Amino acid sequence: MKMPSALSTWFMVLFFLFTALAAFGVFSNGMLTGILALGAAVFLFLGR
Repeated sequence: MKMPSALSTWFMVLFFLFTALAAFGVFSNGMLTGILALGAAVFLFLGR
């Protein structure tokens, strides 16, 4: 499996990971998931 090189992809992967952990009750920090979602959106639109 090839590792993603785009920063927006890493933000998306971390966002979905922490969201899935929150669904199981392991992780419940809403501010961090919001920051990850914002980072994914910003870097996706910047195109880096």
